[in-house]
Order: sequence, then C-alpha cells, then structure tokens
Amino acid sequence: MAVALFSYKNRTSILHRIPSLIKILIMFSFCIFCFKETTYEQIKLPGCIAFSLLLFFLARGNWTTIKSLPYVFVLGAFVTVLRMFNFFPEFSFNKEGFIWGILYTARLFITAFACQVIFETTSSSQIQDSLEQIENAFAKVIPPVKKMHGALLISLAINFIPLVFETWDKVHLASMARGPKKKNLVSATNILLSELEALLSCLIFKAETKRKAILNRGNYD
Repeated sequence: MAVALFSYKNRTSILHRIPSLIKILIMFSFCIFCFKETTYEQIKLPGCIAFSLLLFFLARGNWTTIKSLPYVFVLGAFVTVLRMFNFFPEFSFNKEGFIWGILYTARLFITAFACQVIFETTSSSQIQDSLEQIENAFAKVIPPVKKMHGALLISLAINFIPLVFETWDKVHLASMARGPKKKNLVSATNILLSELEALLSCLIFKAETKRKAILNRGNYD
C-alpha cells in the first residue's frame, strides 16, 4: 500500500497532544522561514533540518513517511533544470542557477517532510477547526473574509489529498486482481488508462457526495 500524503496517523505522541492551532501556525511560520533567503544560509539550513527531525521524533514517526515525498525530487529536478541553463540570448550553463536549484530542492524536502509530520498528527476536523479560528480572527478585522469560506475550502483540499492515494490503491489492486499476469506495452498502457479513468470517476463521485453532505449540514452559498 502506498503511503498517503497528508494522511492522519492515530498514535500517542507529544506532537499529537499539542493544540492543532499551534501546529498549523508553526507549520506556516516554518515554511516561510525556511524559504526566506538570508545571509546565514549555512547555519539556517542545518537548523531547519534539525527542527523537522525534532518534529518527526516528537510524533514518534515512521521512516516510511519518506515514501510519500518522491514528488519533491521531481519538482526540484524540474526547477533546477530550468534554472541551471540560460536560454537567452544564447544557451549556456548557469552555475549559480544550479546551486539555487539544489538549495530549493533541499528546502522543499525539509518543509514537505515537516508538513507531512504535522498532518500525520492532526486530524481533518482539527485542521478545519484551526483554520476556522484563523479565519474568525481575520474576519474581526475584515468581515467579508467570513463569507469566502476559506477555511472550509483549504481544509477540504488538504483532506482530499490522502483520499486520492487511498482511492488509487483500491483501483490499482482491483486492476491487478482482475487483469492478465503477462502484459506487453500496449496492454499495460490500456490498463493504466483504464485505472486513471476509474480513479477520476471515483474521485468525482466522492467529491460530489462530500459537496452534498456539506450543503445539507450548513448554509453555504
């Protein structure tokens, strides 16, 4: 089974007992601090690594968490390739861009790892409650913010991510159980396309079901 990104793990740990609002604020602050370029990068980056590892051990995490983060290196490689070459006015190698891309990938991995740990120790209802507290604080200063239902939308987006992984696991396992043992390139491609079609259909159904449930439980425009 794939490790679901941002999925909650019901364990007993110090980080599980910390109020969810504090964890959400720590997560946002840490991401901003980690990506903000400063003159003391040689000290800051190891410090960010140490902090993310501290969160991991406070959460009594499992190292399989890293299996949910391969997208970091794909994005990092893509950004690095774009920055390490100059295309105009002539094609050339950019050493500074290459170093920047490596540092960007490192920052992205550190923050993604920390966010994964935070979400593994914070349930979906706790995430929504925390975001609503932040939204209510902003609404006291800017009342129209409340009508935008930002907290609900963000929490739904975050909670939908592990659902994608869970649904894909079920679709892929069902396909493997019913599909042929030996596959060539054509049949493997057809099976993959069928799996993606089934995944999309299942996600649309779940999203529509969730939308109707929300409309039935509250007054949302």
